[in-house]
Amino acid sequence: MSNVNEMVAGYIAAWNERDAKKRREIIAKTWTDDGVYIDAHRKGIGHDQIDSMIAAVQDRFAGYQFRLRSGIEAHNDYVRFSWAAGGMENAPLYFAGTDFAVRGSDGRLRSVTGFSDAAPAAA
Repeated sequence: MSNVNEMVAGYIAAWNERDAKKRREIIAKTWTDDGVYIDAHRKGIGHDQIDSMIAAVQDRFAGYQFRLRSGIEAHNDYVRFSWAAGGMENAPLYFAGTDFAVRGSDGRLRSVTGFSDAAPAAA
């Protein structure tokens, strides 16, 4: 990864890519081999688990597309950005969050910690 914007764009693209082979290529380009994703509901370590985690979210929320909803703030190897998904006719539930990431020495994601900013009320 040549810059932080490219890294975050790859991260968002991985969450949106439905083709398993293409998604796996994006994950390999965007994440270190031992990269970690964790939030209150899921955790993935390494490319296989991150890919499986994303695929499970896509299966559960078919039709949802993630989009960046903030600027990208970065200093040293730390990055913060916010995203949103849903709130549209084909994906009516609205989700939003803020992710905190750490870049590896090669410019790829070493870790992402996700926080929910908005989610549908529990039924």
